[in-house]
Amino acid sequence: MQLISHSMHRWFDQIAGLTSFFYRLILAVTQAFQDSRFVLHTSGKLRRLWLVHFRKGYVQRQISVRQGACRQCGTCCNLLCTCPMLTKQGHCLVYGTCRPQACKVFPIDQRDIDEVKLCRGQCGYRFNGKNSDKVRKIERS
Repeated sequence: MQLISHSMHRWFDQIAGLTSFFYRLILAVTQAFQDSRFVLHTSGKLRRLWLVHFRKGYVQRQISVRQGACRQCGTCCNLLCTCPMLTKQGHCLVYGTCRPQACKVFPIDQRDIDEVKLCRGQCGYRFNGKNSDKVRKIERS
């Protein structure tokens, strides 16, 4: 009887150890994805695609409050992967003719500007709203 009790106790310890291991593994993977630029840029691309095609009113409101002008630096063209329309000199081949809608309206909001800043770029546009005030406070400290 004592042998069965001892083996069951060992079995429960092994299950607890595995559970703890998988819990730590999931936390590590979650943290890696949260800190990943790839995930950030992918979610940004998907968010902009969604906004451009399904939230056109929001995009128009944001464009109406956006200030500044495009510096044509090409940073936004390299966020997730390099755009195939970007030349080696960093110029867009289709800038004045047939750019995709997501490119025409970039940046849609402060999140896009923050994404460019993360890549050490400096967007020529700015938004004067609650979100941009928070970002300025963080940058000062």
